[in-house]
This record gives sequence, C-alpha cells and structure tokens, in this order.
Amino acid sequence: WLVLALCRALCMPSTSSTNQGLDAHPAPALLEQIRGAVDDDVAHETSKYTWWSKHEGSTSERDRTFRSRRLALLYVAKRNSEQLCDYAESAGTDWEALFPTSGTHVLRPNRPFDLHAMLELGDDAMQEWCDAVCNAFSRYKVVKGSLYRYQPRPRKVVEAAELYAILQREGADAEELDHTRRQALLLSDIAGFD
Repeated sequence: WLVLALCRALCMPSTSSTNQGLDAHPAPALLEQIRGAVDDDVAHETSKYTWWSKHEGSTSERDRTFRSRRLALLYVAKRNSEQLCDYAESAGTDWEALFPTSGTHVLRPNRPFDLHAMLELGDDAMQEWCDAVCNAFSRYKVVKGSLYRYQPRPRKVVEAAELYAILQREGADAEELDHTRRQALLLSDIAGFD
C-alpha cells in the first residue's frame, strides 16, 4: 500500500506540465519500476530541512521512511524539484538557467522532476541528480525554502528470541556496564575530576 500511495502522490494529475500524461492508476510493472530493490536491513529515511530569512531561522526533522532506496530517492527528487521550481519562479528565471551545460554544476537531465525521465536513471545517477538540485539552493543563496535529503540508516531489528534473552537476564550485561563506566569516566574528565 505504501508503494501505491507513493506512486499516486508522484503521479497525481496536476496543472503543472511535469505531471501531464501520468495515469492516476499505474500498471503493476510501473509500480515495480518505481519500487526498485526492497532492502529491509536499511531504513531508507528522508529528512526535511526548512529555513527562512537567509538561514537566520531553521528546523530539521525526519520526514519519511521507505522500503527501498529508489522510493526514497524518487520522493526526494520530486520534493526538491518542487522547491527549486518555486525558487525559479520567484526569481523570474527558467529551471534550465539554474544549471550550466558544462562544468561542475551540470544536471542531467536538466529539467524539473519528470517521473518517466527519473525512472530511466539508476539509483546512483538519481542520487547525483538529487544532490545537484540541493546544491543549487546554496549556490543561489535562496532566502527561504525546504530541502529534502536521503539518509540511509542501518536497521537493527530485535527479534523475539533476542528480546526474551534480555528479559530473562538479571541486571545489566557486560556491554551495558562497560558503556556506563565509559560515560562516568568521560563526565569526570569533563568536570576536571582526577
């Protein structure tokens, strides 16, 4: 259901030219292409950084978690594209003018988010596209906006047998005791105690 919800969010018809021609009910093959390889050992998280008044104020927060890198990257690409389009419109410029045709800050494809064009990219190329769009906000000193970033995090899931062993144990285990000892040493060092 998450993939279907994401696909609907990415594919909903809108008045913008980037979403014209997308079906509100995509075929299973398209959903599979959007999903990519599912990796349950990693939490494919996204974060949202919002700033205003030339970074005089800002907030950072976790945004969403996805089952695959590709899902997270497509989401980040879509959201950052919307933000950069808003900036380009307020600055009175076209998207293509924000990125040079050669040199360090080249963007390929040099266009706002287009689902079909993004699906042709591999995950690494899509990650580069997302990073390049994020870097444009810094290059142009955007006064206010939001940036979305992909942040993979290893997921350590505690299974029932492992939890049972923890619940049956009396007192703290050696690892917990060692951690407590290190914390006490660190705090005494900070306070200046010998």
